[in-house]
Amino acid sequence: MLTALLDLVLPRTCAGCGRPGVPLCGRCRPPGPVPALEGRVRAAGAYAGGLRTALLAYKERGRRELALPLGMLLATALPPEPGGCVLVPVPSRPAAARARGGDHVLRLARVAARESGMPVRPALRLGRAVADSARLTRAQRRSNLAGAMAAEPAPGATALVIDDIVTTGATLREAVRALRAAGWPVAGAAVVAATPSPVPHRAGDGAGTEQDAGLAWG
Repeated sequence: MLTALLDLVLPRTCAGCGRPGVPLCGRCRPPGPVPALEGRVRAAGAYAGGLRTALLAYKERGRRELALPLGMLLATALPPEPGGCVLVPVPSRPAAARARGGDHVLRLARVAARESGMPVRPALRLGRAVADSARLTRAQRRSNLAGAMAAEPAPGATALVIDDIVTTGATLREAVRALRAAGWPVAGAAVVAATPSPVPHRAGDGAGTEQDAGLAWG
């Protein structure tokens, strides 16, 4: 009876391929973490195929139960030893958080924290309004987010920045900038998925290299 009731409330098909019985099946889970961009940024998988479909279902179609399998995937991109790190999720826009029933990145970070034993600290906030970056170019994303975040004072721990998806790296760059401005050491970043290949920048678009942008910590 309980299982039948849950099936009415929670979708019981894979968000990636529609296979019945599980929210995210083994075929749609990536085989292992992959490097993203340059430096200490790791992703649980590529933003493609079933993982891409599942992330969109989680973010845009109300599949909140996917926080558990996606958060567990995120944990696979974390360093094996905590090393004094705390997980610092990037903040969501207030309008997006309302539409999604809460901060979707924070939910993922909390699941990853339970899996890894690392604490979560939502130390970042948006200090001004920013636009939805989905349809922005690389240069527009950087301009949209530049100076938008602020961080609480460092508590003596090292930050590991958490996000769901990385494409150009603009969000991670801004998060690192804000944390460092508040005195935080930053160990790197971990995300659920990364675009298969970073978007190349054109000469003169102001993007610079990833190392210039502060993403190459090594």
